[in-house]
Amino acid sequence: MAEKTNNPIRAALARGQLLKGPFQLLSDRAVTEILLDAGFDFVLVDAEHRALNPETVEDLIRTAQGIGRAAMVRAPMIARAPIQYILDAGADGVLIPLVNSPAQAEEAVSYCRYPPQGSRGLNAATRNASWGTADPGGYAAETNRDLVVAVQIETLAGLDAVDEIAAVEGVDMLYVGPFDLSHNMGLTGQLNHLDVRAAITKVFKTGRQRGKWLGVLAPDAAFAKWCVGQGVNFLTFRSDIRFLKASVTAGLAELEGLRAKGK
Repeated sequence: MAEKTNNPIRAALARGQLLKGPFQLLSDRAVTEILLDAGFDFVLVDAEHRALNPETVEDLIRTAQGIGRAAMVRAPMIARAPIQYILDAGADGVLIPLVNSPAQAEEAVSYCRYPPQGSRGLNAATRNASWGTADPGGYAAETNRDLVVAVQIETLAGLDAVDEIAAVEGVDMLYVGPFDLSHNMGLTGQLNHLDVRAAITKVFKTGRQRGKWLGVLAPDAAFAKWCVGQGVNFLTFRSDIRFLKASVTAGLAELEGLRAKGK
C-alpha cells in the first residue's frame, strides 16, 4: 500500500511507479511547460550548474506544480541557506550534490528536516506553508513526512562510503551522477565501461538493500533501460539544453545541401 503523503513524487515512488523527467537549466517558465506538456512527470531544476536565483527557482517550481506535475531541485551545495530557499519555495524534493560521507549526508538531512528530525528553521509564512495559513505544528510534521531527500553519489569517496551514507536516517534516495563518477574514475563519459558499470551497480545494489529509492541521470535510452533494469525509480533523462541542441542540430541537417540561387 502506498504511504500517506501529499507529495506526488513520494506517492508515485511508493506505488512502484517509474518517474521520468529532464534536468532544467534554463530559467524560462515556458521551458518548464514545454517539457511537462510533452509528458514528463517532473522537472529537476539544476541550481548547482546554473546560477538560478531563489525567485527563479520558486517560479519554476510554481509552474510545474501549477500544471499538475512535480518539481525537484538540485541544490548548489550542502549549505543551510540555499537548501532552505529551495524547500520554502515548495519543492517536492531536493537533490544534494557531492555527498561523500555519512557526516555530509547527516548534515544535508538536518537542513531538510524540521526538529526533532533535523535543524531546519521554521517560517510558516512561506509558499511551502501556504503563505501562513497552515497550522505550524501540523505543517512541520507533514513536511518532514512528505519531502523527498536525495543524495548524489558521484565521487570515489562517496562510492566507498555508500553503505554508510545509505544508512543515514532521512535519506530517501541514492542518486548516481554517472558522468562525475566516471570522471573521478579516470574514465570520463565511458558509461558502458565495465568498471563504471560495476561502480554504478554497487550504488544501486546498496540502495536496494537499504530500502532506498534509486535515481540517475541517463544521457540516452540504452543507458536508461539498463538503469531501470537495476531498479531505478527516478529517471532523469537528458536536459532542456541537450534537447534544444539535438533539435537544432537535426533541423540544420535537414537543410544540408541547400544553396542560394546563383551560387
